[in-house]
Amino acid sequence: MHTSEEALQSIYLATIAESMSRLRAAQAFLVAYGETAHVPELEAAILQIRIAFETVAMAAIAPNRSAYESFRAKADEQPDYRKDYHAAKILRALGKINKNFYPIPLLPAAKQTDGTFHFGRKPTGYLTRKRFEALYDRFGKHLHADNPWGNNKNLQNLASELPGAIAELWGLIALHATFIQTPEFNGAWVVEAGVDGATPRVITGLALGEFAVVDG
Repeated sequence: MHTSEEALQSIYLATIAESMSRLRAAQAFLVAYGETAHVPELEAAILQIRIAFETVAMAAIAPNRSAYESFRAKADEQPDYRKDYHAAKILRALGKINKNFYPIPLLPAAKQTDGTFHFGRKPTGYLTRKRFEALYDRFGKHLHADNPWGNNKNLQNLASELPGAIAELWGLIALHATFIQTPEFNGAWVVEAGVDGATPRVITGLALGEFAVVDG
């Protein structure tokens, strides 16, 4: 089933908006935890951050939807992409159909001498794909009751990392580009996530031919 680019962008923006909302909720739970030291509030923050990760991963499906659907349909187990939720698995699958799917965080546009605008890459302060997957797996260990005979899951150590994890995900999606190379569209979406509560918006960049995404 073909979905228009406009519809896919709407899905992408709505899902990124949900991620930002989840991050704000996580921050609120962390503030409450700092005041009360109640573990359930810390666990609520972890849950919201994990869902924020999942929404970013699911948003990344949108510009690659047709290829992702076809790829997932070939799976031996659970071939229906509409039932996917595990962020790390989604990223791994997307990486097999579009090596440039992961958001590239950007600096605000700077006007050039020729009158055009250029978005430079953000050098630091964002969540890399490797760290994304590692943190997501760590969060999952804290979504269930502790077995009193099991190993200590070091909840307090994770608690100290959560503000940084929130800031890194924020830094990844606040202003970013996602690159698309499909039969339907060849180019990029530049997305401003609306960190101040505004509705996320997108600028569409259409490539006139084949292109390559280079590091740095």
